[in-house]
Amino acid sequence: MNELDDSELWMSTDSESDEIEDYESISEDATYFTMDMRPQGQSGGFHVRNRRGETLRSVATQYHSGSRRKPAFNVGAIAKAIIYGTLDQDSHTPATLLVYDFSFFSHRSTRIKEANISFEFQAKKGSASIGPTVTKVAPFGKHVMMQTTETVTKTVGGEGGVSGGAVVNVNTNLRAERSVEKVTTHAAKVVGNNPCDEWSNYPIAQWSLQENESQQNGIMTLFRACVLLTRDTEEDFELLPDVQVTPDLKTRLGSIMAFRRSDDPIILAPASEPLNALANDLVQKRWNLGQVDLSSLWDCTFHNTFEEAVKASRAQSLREGRAEKVTTVVEIAVAES
Repeated sequence: MNELDDSELWMSTDSESDEIEDYESISEDATYFTMDMRPQGQSGGFHVRNRRGETLRSVATQYHSGSRRKPAFNVGAIAKAIIYGTLDQDSHTPATLLVYDFSFFSHRSTRIKEANISFEFQAKKGSASIGPTVTKVAPFGKHVMMQTTETVTKTVGGEGGVSGGAVVNVNTNLRAERSVEKVTTHAAKVVGNNPCDEWSNYPIAQWSLQENESQQNGIMTLFRACVLLTRDTEEDFELLPDVQVTPDLKTRLGSIMAFRRSDDPIILAPASEPLNALANDLVQKRWNLGQVDLSSLWDCTFHNTFEEAVKASRAQSLREGRAEKVTTVVEIAVAES
């Protein structure tokens, strides 16, 4: 039997015996479960590669869990803007602004509990440069959304007894109870940061996304993040994207992604033309990228509401010109005189 490469091992749910909907067949004994693992060719969406000579790959990462036809969830990241320019017109410090859209789509009854995003920037191999510096990220710090409150009531009680001597036997039960009420607040969270490494350089932009633990309805489906870099040279540099997600337990038992390879580094070339798929004037601000308000660029969406989903079954009124003409014949009986 031929040995299988690691890249060809992953969980298959194409067969009718291991669909996501078939979790009811798992034993109710919490200490026992089965995983149907079989070799199958790896999906093309699991490992995003560079084309020969490609200097700007718009898709940073793209992968799914389980079957390609019926995945438990899909994760993706695509560039919306990559602007090369300067930090300001006084210092002429080389700078780059990146805007990426991340998508986290869960299907059927599955959900994604949290996600961790890391963008690491480095100089190309053989370069004497230390690589780009992450100057700003957006969002930065902790942001909460979709807040909910819960009232938790806890009853604390105790019971004691008192007995007399041999002559007089007295047994008195003492019981005291008190209720403690506490209001707790829960929310979905986004935390952004640009930590430094052991050499006091700032090569990384990172974000963590977490669901509302009380509601357990998953993280946001769309997330837009921004990174402002400063550079010491006009040389090409690399972006190493990494997006890790944590699904709910049921999804984790039904799919395995341990053999997913890392995506190829994205080669960014400051000499190339800027990319801007956003409806704004970022390109016109390329020589003053430090003045761009990143807080107005980042965004997130949990879901969209379609307000026109309820419609009348029948038209309430007939349009002019389309009404049917009805001719009524009235017979008049004339009595003979």
